[in-house]
Amino acid sequence: MQIDMHFYGVYALARAAGIKDETARTIAYASQFVDDSIDDDAVVLSDEKAILPTMTSHKPLDYKNTIPGDQWKVWIPFHFLPGNQGESFIERMICRKNSQPAQKMIKDVLASSNREYWPHLIGIVTHVYADTFSHFGFIGFAHPWNKVRQESIEVSEKHSKDILSYIKTKFEEFKTRFVGNFAEIVPVGHGAVATYPDRPYLEWRFEYETGEHNESDSERNNFESFFEGCECLYQFFSEYLEVSPEDRDPNGPRSWEEISDYIKEILKKEAPKNERIRLWKENIRGGVFCKVTDIDREIEYDEGLWRPRRIEYELKEGQNIEDSDACRFIRAAWRHREYVLHELLPSVGLIIY
Repeated sequence: MQIDMHFYGVYALARAAGIKDETARTIAYASQFVDDSIDDDAVVLSDEKAILPTMTSHKPLDYKNTIPGDQWKVWIPFHFLPGNQGESFIERMICRKNSQPAQKMIKDVLASSNREYWPHLIGIVTHVYADTFSHFGFIGFAHPWNKVRQESIEVSEKHSKDILSYIKTKFEEFKTRFVGNFAEIVPVGHGAVATYPDRPYLEWRFEYETGEHNESDSERNNFESFFEGCECLYQFFSEYLEVSPEDRDPNGPRSWEEISDYIKEILKKEAPKNERIRLWKENIRGGVFCKVTDIDREIEYDEGLWRPRRIEYELKEGQNIEDSDACRFIRAAWRHREYVLHELLPSVGLIIY
C-alpha cells in the first residue's frame, strides 16, 4: 500500500471508528512513517544525549536490502509479516492476508503492557496489518520464491485506456531503475512486480518463476483485498477504543454501513496516487467519516516531521525530548520489532531461541 491508504485512509478509518482527531492523526502518521523511517545514523543532541533510530524501511536501491540480517529486521517485521500457513519453512514465511500471526499481533498490541507505546505503536501495527492485504504471496527476505516471469504480468482490460497507459509507463520506469537488475539479484518482497500490489483499484495477474503457489496469489483483485483490509482496520480501531476510552471522539463513531459505500468509491478510483489522496481528503473534509474539526480540514502528511535530526528544532522550549513524536516512534518501532522477532515468530515455531 502507499500513502493514500497508509496515511489518509488510515486517518479516515480511525476517525470513523470514533477516535479523536489528534490521536487519529498520530496513528496515521506512525502508519505512513513506517515507509519513511530510513535513518539509522545516531544523532548526538546538544544536551549530550544521543538518539539511535529504529529503521523500518529502505529505499528500493539501498544496498542494505542485500543484507540477510537486515531483511529480517526491516522487511519481515514491518512489511511482510509471515502468515505461518503451509508445510515447509518457506511456505510458512509467506505473507498472508489477515493471518493467524497478524490477528495475534493485533490482540497483543492492545494489551495493557503496551500502553506506554500508544498511539505510535498502534500506528506501526496498523501499517503491518494493512500490508498483509497487499503484500500477501511474497516473502520479506531474498528468495527465488519471489521471482516473477516479467512477460506474464498483465493488467485487466476492464481498466480505462488512460490508466492502462499510465500503469505501463510507471512500470517501465520502475523496471529501468529497479526490477530489471536489482530485483533479480536480490528478490526481496514484491519488487519483481513493482507497485502493482499497492494500487487499490487494480485487477491484474502474473506467474511466479518457481514454487507451488496458490492461484489466489497470482490472480489479483486489489480492490477486494483493500476493501477487506479497510473493514478489518475499522474493527481494529474500534477495539482500540475499548481499551483506550480516553481517545474517544465525543461525537461518536460512524457505523461501517454508513461509510462502506464511500470507501468502495475511493478504492475503485482509477487515478494516480495524488488524485487518490485528494479523494480521501475531500471525503474527510466533507464529513463522511466524522464530525469535522480543524485537524480534519487541514490533515496533511509531512515526510520529514519525525526525522531524528529535526527533533531539537521541533521541540518547544522546556519540553522533554523523550516525549517528542520522533522519540516515541523510535521506541515503539523497537518494541514492535522485538515483539515480532523474539515473541510472535518464536510462538508459532518460525524462530528458535
